Amino acid sequence: MRDLKNLEAITMDGARISDSCFQTISFNCKSLVEIGLSKCLGVTNTDSCRGLVCLKIESCNMITEKGLYQLGSFCLRLEEIDLTDCNGVNDKGLEYLSRCSELLFLKLGLCENISDKGLFNIASNCLRIQGLDLYKCSGIGDDGLAALSNGCKKLKKLNLSYCVNVTDRGMEHIGSMEDLSDLELRGLTKITSAGLTALAAGCKRLADLDLKHCAKIDDSGFWALAYYSQNLRQINLSYCALSDMALCMVMGNMTRLQDAKLVHLTNCTREGFELALRSCCMRIKKVKLLAPIRFLLSSEILETLHAAGCKIRWD
Repeated sequence: MRDLKNLEAITMDGARISDSCFQTISFNCKSLVEIGLSKCLGVTNTDSCRGLVCLKIESCNMITEKGLYQLGSFCLRLEEIDLTDCNGVNDKGLEYLSRCSELLFLKLGLCENISDKGLFNIASNCLRIQGLDLYKCSGIGDDGLAALSNGCKKLKKLNLSYCVNVTDRGMEHIGSMEDLSDLELRGLTKITSAGLTALAAGCKRLADLDLKHCAKIDDSGFWALAYYSQNLRQINLSYCALSDMALCMVMGNMTRLQDAKLVHLTNCTREGFELALRSCCMRIKKVKLLAPIRFLLSSEILETLHAAGCKIRWD
């Protein structure tokens, strides 16, 4: 380590590491700005790398609010931190972390002990955030999204998949985030067409949208999506309840759409898939379909898609 004084980044994912080892690294490598310690055994709250810009500590369960206090007190240059599946992270810890006001990217997926209260602190102080991952954070609801929409105006990427307490009111708040381009809403069973309409009407820059398993959205929501979301390039509609007509509307109206996942659309018929694929066959680049449909679609549409360079993934 004494020969690596100019080292700026180090990745030790999955290694067994002690506090003394980490202190040796931080003492000798004064130029470190990025550390990857995801799934490392032995990582604790000890922190002595005060110039850090990027810290990745996914699945390090010995990290607690004490560690986040140190980060919020001494690592004020921090721009990116991955705390995915760190069970010791709680609302108090997020309050400490929110002192890192330069944060741009924050991953909190699978952190089961955080709630709207913790998100409020992040939204109130980390105004530069562009990417936020809240995957399966069941304590996050509409009030947290209200705080987020008021504070984090520069947010571009948001993952709310399986945040099961989010409702249409939360979608209304998200609809005010005009810069949002990438949104994952997988498994949000409480949102309906009203929520999707509010979202689509407000987020005109959406390019990537995941609605897999959003079963309560009916055709009216998808019609609104087809009307407002002209910039969408990728969409996941798998396990959704749209009809043939809505599918054709979505695939035909979204003229920039390049990648669509259309698995287990139980309300759609062979004719619906055929017409939908015809409406976009000259521009779609990737499509995911249920394998049995392969034997129902006409050879003509399959050949047309292939000739246009579209890659079909059969699930």
